[in-house]
Amino acid sequence: MIKKGVSLNIFLVIYILFSLAFHQGPLIKWLDAIVNFSSFSGVSAFLFIEVLSILLWVILLTPIFFISIKLGKFFAVVLLFVNATATFWMNSLGIVINQELIASLFFTDYSEASGFLNQEYLIHLLIFGLTPSIFVALVPIKPLKRLKISGYPIGAGLILVAFISVNPTLTDWVDKNGAYLGSRLLPWSYIGKTFGYAQDMRQGYYSRYYGEFALLPNGSIEDNKPGLVVLVIGESSRAASYSYYGYERPINQATQEVGFIALPKSKSCATSTMITTGCILSAKGRADWKEAATEPLPSYLHRLGIKTFVRTNNTEMPRLNVGDYKTTTQLASSCKTEFCLAYNVLKCEKSLCVERYFDNMLLADMQPILESAKSEKVFLLLHFRGSHGPNYSDRSPKDFAPFKPSCDAHVTQCQADTLVNSYDNSIMFTDRTLAGLAQILSREEKLSSVVLYLSDHGQSLGENGNYMHGAPLKEAPVEQLEIPFMVWMSDTFKGSRNTSDVVTQTVPAQDATFHSVLGALNILGGPYLAERDIFTSN
Repeated sequence: MIKKGVSLNIFLVIYILFSLAFHQGPLIKWLDAIVNFSSFSGVSAFLFIEVLSILLWVILLTPIFFISIKLGKFFAVVLLFVNATATFWMNSLGIVINQELIASLFFTDYSEASGFLNQEYLIHLLIFGLTPSIFVALVPIKPLKRLKISGYPIGAGLILVAFISVNPTLTDWVDKNGAYLGSRLLPWSYIGKTFGYAQDMRQGYYSRYYGEFALLPNGSIEDNKPGLVVLVIGESSRAASYSYYGYERPINQATQEVGFIALPKSKSCATSTMITTGCILSAKGRADWKEAATEPLPSYLHRLGIKTFVRTNNTEMPRLNVGDYKTTTQLASSCKTEFCLAYNVLKCEKSLCVERYFDNMLLADMQPILESAKSEKVFLLLHFRGSHGPNYSDRSPKDFAPFKPSCDAHVTQCQADTLVNSYDNSIMFTDRTLAGLAQILSREEKLSSVVLYLSDHGQSLGENGNYMHGAPLKEAPVEQLEIPFMVWMSDTFKGSRNTSDVVTQTVPAQDATFHSVLGALNILGGPYLAERDIFTSN
């Protein structure tokens, strides 16, 4: 039978049933939490979704096979691999596929993505991606009767409309849960979200990565006093793992010793780096992604004439228009001090190597910035890689491991205690790097300088089966939302204003950043809002 070929009908039945059986784990888990499968209504809801999925599969696949059997098979194989990948990571990390996740994939570099290529994933891909793909590729399909095939998507579409019409209660239930269902139903989740992302790249949330920004109204630089304001954006640092907020481990010993203070923890505007960096650098804070894109903070300051430096060891920042933008790779050649040299010796043990530096490389060649700050206002943005997964051991040097044993593997392959140790080591290394920054600044005794540190979002370490970040805002656990907010001020800066109220400020960190930087530089008017400036006395 197989040698002679199978009909497209048989092929579609086997293919769709396989997909329903092996690529619906995240969907079934979600359904199990919100419906009672032992009840008639619960079973009805499940069957309703299954019928919808089957009809959508027919509508998706048959037009491709109508064009060409080879093209149809190729498309079917691609979907098998993507579905297998999506299912594995959704099950392993407890994530869902939303538009923010799709956007993040397009801005992820190789060193970050390579951390996901572990043995467990490859075995899963072999079983649920490659093996069925071989079947798809090798089993011949009998010649098609194109007139008959052309009626399949039309017929499925009509049945779909009729099916929805005669089930208004379930249709309404699906509509109300559309966002949650759509982020778990494969392949529709990533297909729909990718199209949405492509559309928004041109007209919507992601225009900050594409096209022009709307200019903000000019503020007024109230004085010509020199000084340096440093904004440090951390990565995946959750407030729950900070000593400042009650964590029992001495994670923040280094910053406490050099005089950092912690403001109340607050919630991030989202759980993905792309959105949260937009919020942090926007005058609108957490409302940024709901409105048209405006120029981010570094671009705004550069346009006003403030000397602006940006240094990054991460990805997914808005497109910036600044005078000086450098990555850790570019900074490595000018690293001459112990602050950046420590632990940054590259060792290439594999045939394929990735040039990677720790966040302290961002402290290289600071002297020109300090010299400029002695005679004019200067802004410096540092974007850390921080504690980004999936392997937290990659985020701090192997020789820097206060908490042992650690786990040098993907988060889902670690024991709970070793996972926490690895994560805490990365947080403590971030703390050490911040302390190093403060030490560099404090050497210039007469310099007015201030450091603001906050994270883009938090991180899950396996609580309730959730790992890393990226959960939809309405579903996100508190570990992914609550972030630290810390400030260091030089004596000269503290002497220039009343800073006694800073520690009591309750403005959410990502709403306060833009306006606090302007306040520290004494740039008033325009987009500046005094009520969001942590340096304004109550």
